Amino acid sequence: MSKKPYDPARVFVRAAGLSEGIEWAFWLVLTVWWIVELNLGPFELVLLGTVLETSVLLAETPTGVVADLISRKRSLIIAQVLMGIGFVWAVASTNYWVILPAQAMFGIGWTFRSGADTAWVTDELKGIGDHTDDDLERLLIRKHRFGIAVALVTLPTTIIVGTLTSVRWVGLGIGIIQISMGLYFHLNLREEHFVPGMHRERGFFETLKDGILAVRSAPRLRALVLVIVALDMGSEAFDRLGYKHFLDGGGIDDGSLVVLGILFIALAFSGLAANAVAGRVLESNFGVARLAVVLLFVAAVGGALAAITNIVVVIAMGYMLQDSTREALWPVLEGWANRDAPSQVRATVHSLMGQATAMAELVGGLTLGAIAELTSIPVVLGIAAALFGLSSLLATRGVEPRH
Repeated sequence: MSKKPYDPARVFVRAAGLSEGIEWAFWLVLTVWWIVELNLGPFELVLLGTVLETSVLLAETPTGVVADLISRKRSLIIAQVLMGIGFVWAVASTNYWVILPAQAMFGIGWTFRSGADTAWVTDELKGIGDHTDDDLERLLIRKHRFGIAVALVTLPTTIIVGTLTSVRWVGLGIGIIQISMGLYFHLNLREEHFVPGMHRERGFFETLKDGILAVRSAPRLRALVLVIVALDMGSEAFDRLGYKHFLDGGGIDDGSLVVLGILFIALAFSGLAANAVAGRVLESNFGVARLAVVLLFVAAVGGALAAITNIVVVIAMGYMLQDSTREALWPVLEGWANRDAPSQVRATVHSLMGQATAMAELVGGLTLGAIAELTSIPVVLGIAAALFGLSSLLATRGVEPRH
């Protein structure tokens, strides 16, 4: 039997998608670990996010520049190892102040991957010469869809193993798997069409300057920054406090791993459906910015629905609506940035977008966390839904006229 020819697109979908699917399972573990096992309050939950986003804010651009200067493949390998170490660290102790720095480790690891995977596959496919920007946008959707499909396997496994053993043990196992993914990346990724910036005698600050200039000089990229800031100021509220609102609304304590696991599986199914619809829409040349407007509006409606009630079923429905559309937004916004970013600073531009995300989540998390302590979690979720609506309005600035 002849060996299949090397296909960067297939490797990208499998490698990056597999890593994403594993992360779904770990966030289920962390949610139960933080809310049920450690019984953390709203401000403590938000502080975890603050540490994460501060590390991303500080490391995002430097690691993106390194990927453009040296190697996208090496950057991805480093990312897997550091994120895996962060996973293990996060469940290594019940002392809040001991595990708090684990968020920084995960955040730094994530910045090594942020944009590097998309920049890698873009250059490899364009080096072959038969892929357009539209093809690459659909590939990002496909990768994300595969990641959610993997989550539909890892989530039930996590529920079963965690119930039979403990949340901590399953978390340690997932961390070790994530570290081993670095070896998978080493063996399966080739870097044949990327010319490192250092080979073109480009320096760190020159690459960074060119990346910033690329964003400032492109109206659509400037509009994207505004969209990201409004979206992610609200996202932190749902990511850190939404599950607590769900558990509190249902009075759920015992069996929380199973209940949250079922919710995560439902979110994965709805995310898979939303990604499938987004992929079909992009195939009709609808445009990434126009699609972002629609998805953000639906996220705002879902967020408002989750915020205005204490009925657990309604909270779940609203959460599914906002979460699935936000899941579909990841590859859409990534495709938006990828289309407008010059090749030589593509990873840097993606990292600048990641830095905008980190800044928005940092400011939004601290502000909304403080408001939650003074008022209530539903009030904060309502504010977050309004920010999603603002983001939808801002996304109209990037819509290009149809030809």
